[in-house]
Amino acid sequence: MSSSASTTSTRTARPVHTTPIQQPPSDSTSRIPVTPAVLRSIFASSRTPHEERSISRIAFFRFAGFLLSCVGISLAASRGRGIKTGAALLGVV
Repeated sequence: MSSSASTTSTRTARPVHTTPIQQPPSDSTSRIPVTPAVLRSIFASSRTPHEERSISRIAFFRFAGFLLSCVGISLAASRGRGIKTGAALLGVV
């Protein structure tokens, strides 16, 4: 029985950077905590004030729309069940 052996060449990966990786400081007080405000300031620094205002407006109106849709869905659901049925489910009646 003849077997066909395929020859594969194995390559070793070479590191791209030859400089040693610096370890973070061992003192935990020298590290800046990553908070939402820090992240926002990093992204805001790459935009103009006009772009930042526009993005802020869009975010506000999307959030307001989300809240209004939640209220609308809640009202529609409560009308379908009726207030007495909802109170009975809670054990109030």
